[in-house]
Amino acid sequence: MQKNFVLLLSLALGLMVSMSSCKKDEGDTPPVDPGESSTELLVKKFSTAPTLDGTIDEMWGTAQRLVGTTEVPTLAARGTYLNGDGEGVEESLGLFAPYAGEKYDYTMRAGYTANDIYFLLEWEDGDDSKDRQSWYFDTEDMLWKGEHKYANNASDKFYEDKFAFLFPIGEVAGFNASTCYATCHMNLDLEKAKDKHTRHYLVNDGEKIDMWHWKRVRGTYAGQVDDQKMEYAEATGSSANGRKGDATGQSGYANNSQTLTIGDVEVSVPKYVIPNQTEYYWISEDDIANGTAKLITAVDAAGVLTYEGGTVNPADGGYEHGTGNKRLPSVTTRPFTEGRGDISITAVHTGNGWVCEFTRKLNTNDEDDVVFVPAEELPFGLAIFNNAAIAHAIKTNLNMKFEQ
Repeated sequence: MQKNFVLLLSLALGLMVSMSSCKKDEGDTPPVDPGESSTELLVKKFSTAPTLDGTIDEMWGTAQRLVGTTEVPTLAARGTYLNGDGEGVEESLGLFAPYAGEKYDYTMRAGYTANDIYFLLEWEDGDDSKDRQSWYFDTEDMLWKGEHKYANNASDKFYEDKFAFLFPIGEVAGFNASTCYATCHMNLDLEKAKDKHTRHYLVNDGEKIDMWHWKRVRGTYAGQVDDQKMEYAEATGSSANGRKGDATGQSGYANNSQTLTIGDVEVSVPKYVIPNQTEYYWISEDDIANGTAKLITAVDAAGVLTYEGGTVNPADGGYEHGTGNKRLPSVTTRPFTEGRGDISITAVHTGNGWVCEFTRKLNTNDEDDVVFVPAEELPFGLAIFNNAAIAHAIKTNLNMKFEQ
């Protein structure tokens, strides 16, 4: 009897040890932290694609983090009156004022499968900025006007959040050393009224850069990043412009504006309105097609806008500069198509910042697009726009490398 008890006890202890060993083998050990870098984006080799819904899948935890801070540089005075307010209003302001010196922390991860590349970009931002140059009614001039594109002070910011990437397509002189700044030319001679003295272009014919430009308002309709490019510009003054959309496809937006007459005087007014709508910042092609948005056909001296079936009377309130909750959107939106629409994105504002998941094919077979080759490294630059038209916070000299 005693012998049987000892035997049973030995078997039980052995089973417990065996179960303990199995449990450890089944993955109780915490996953290894892939670490982080301030200069290198290590693109993880994924066996499956992440779900791009703005919720960070566990698989992103296996990808190394690229962490850093972007900063808005200080640029020289504008030299022209870009907001159209008249002589003397903006002459002494820097081109990036009043954003200069602002810094935004970011984290970035990336992964790839056989045919596609995926990115996760997060950055700190307490506000979801989408009040992009909304139309308001100026009661002094008795005219409809758009909020400023270029802020004159910290309270004058009426734009959208954005980000941008630059990837060289083949060899681009100076890009390996200075990335974004290889395309940026400052203090150019002013050639036309309202030209900017700083322009992006390449100085060698045949060179090209792939530019990815996400816009919170203009890219939301179909969940897309605007696929653009930078190329050679023969001119070298303030009229030079090497930044363009890819050769094929349509843009995903248009200005919600038109010219009508009051007597024999031409004035700018909104083109479409959604009657009685509040806090809206774009009008989609669906809104226009289904009749939700109404075409404005006339304006009178009091600023009253007429559309089929009704009017918009600024005297009723809600159209005040900076505060009116009925101010009209500055843009209409539609899908980016063909070469302009290669990059899909889901962007979610969490209340504290942005979570952006986006993807593109490794090779689109488009001469205006960079080809991501897993066997090769690739320099790139990043910019973050916080409620800004052009004042972007920059991070240069980043490098992409693929896990094999």
